[in-house]
Amino acid sequence: MQNLSKKQIIIVGGGVLVVIIIALVALFGLRGGGNANNASALTITIWGTDDAKTMNDIIGKYSGPGSGTNSQIKYLQVDPSEYRTKLLAALAAGTGPDIFEISNRDLPLWSSVLAPVPAALSQTFNAVTVENDFPDVVSKDFVSSNGSIYALPLSIDTMAMIYNKDLFNTAGVATVPSTWEALQTYLPALRQVNAQGQITQAALALGGSETSIKDAPDIVFLLMLQNGAQMTTTDGSSVIFASGNNGANNAGLNAFNYYLQFASATNSDYTWNDGLGDSVDAFAQGKVAAIFDYSSAIQTIKAKSPFLNYGIAPMPQPANASVNISYAKYNGFAVSRSSASILGDWNFIISLTTTPTDANIYASDTGAPPALRSTIAADLTNPAIAVFAEQALTARSWHETDSGQIDAIMNTAIGNVLNGAADSTRALQQAQTAMNSIGN
Repeated sequence: MQNLSKKQIIIVGGGVLVVIIIALVALFGLRGGGNANNASALTITIWGTDDAKTMNDIIGKYSGPGSGTNSQIKYLQVDPSEYRTKLLAALAAGTGPDIFEISNRDLPLWSSVLAPVPAALSQTFNAVTVENDFPDVVSKDFVSSNGSIYALPLSIDTMAMIYNKDLFNTAGVATVPSTWEALQTYLPALRQVNAQGQITQAALALGGSETSIKDAPDIVFLLMLQNGAQMTTTDGSSVIFASGNNGANNAGLNAFNYYLQFASATNSDYTWNDGLGDSVDAFAQGKVAAIFDYSSAIQTIKAKSPFLNYGIAPMPQPANASVNISYAKYNGFAVSRSSASILGDWNFIISLTTTPTDANIYASDTGAPPALRSTIAADLTNPAIAVFAEQALTARSWHETDSGQIDAIMNTAIGNVLNGAADSTRALQQAQTAMNSIGN
């Protein structure tokens, strides 16, 4: 370099420095900006309600940006009954996890503390990718109107009809009804009453409150959606299902009344009341011919009655429905806005939820239905989860201000009608008012 001028030497030296920097970036997989761009030696804490062994099995196989011997990805399993309280307290104290699970219905509740997928990843993972990889409900639940992605799931559960094959066979039900109207015609054959008119064998667990049907509000909301009710205003700011938003025919109220008739002793379709006890227990004991629940109930039923001859059928639809609608309940993994490794967190979540191998580990360990379209297609011939897998494609939900409070309010509305404290019109209107006052 002795023939080069001092200026030329400086230029060449600067060029070499640039090359070195570029090489280091490529070596360590740095892909972002701000506090989210250091993907070497990831340190991530994850909170959720999933089984720790299952999650650790998946974490141990992670080989994406930032993985390696120096990375620390730790998962903490939290009891579902304590999860929200502990998470809120930790986030408020600034000691919360980098990644945590949120309900598919609760994005409005958590959005202010979440960091969406960074722009640095938008070329390889964006709203279109979500639509291609997951059923439509995921985009509606976790992708904002401007295309920001806030969470992604490992599984999508839906409500189905779980029925007692022996009781259906005895009642002469040769083909499981696919519509609510057809199912109603079998109520007299499936229901048994004693001389005092008391139900000794219920046909369906419908019409009760959460006292006997744990997911009673979900069934009501599903019926509303199937009946064409508009749950909220277009911008999601207000609940309107009790406001006659479909003209003179109030679809929300009609669905509410339809649900309640099955627990009304004066109705010809009377087949259930809260005095019959927990619906899953009653089903395991052969005291009710069919219940409506999520796949998570199957393990409970098997544990309580290992030899029960049961089947799983799709959720009934209205006879005049042009499209099928099922109801989704699941969690998605989201990133805290306070995380020091936002990009690394999202690289991990995307790998976790879109890698078929990880999805298969999760399904194998938990028995939960899949979330990925590719895995759903493969599971349509699996009798254990085929119904739940297929229903993920027709699943819907709605953005709730706070799903815990919303469920409690709807349960109160059901109870007020059952105990005579209010008629259905008043109870539903009161519920709507209470839901719109959450947070005020």
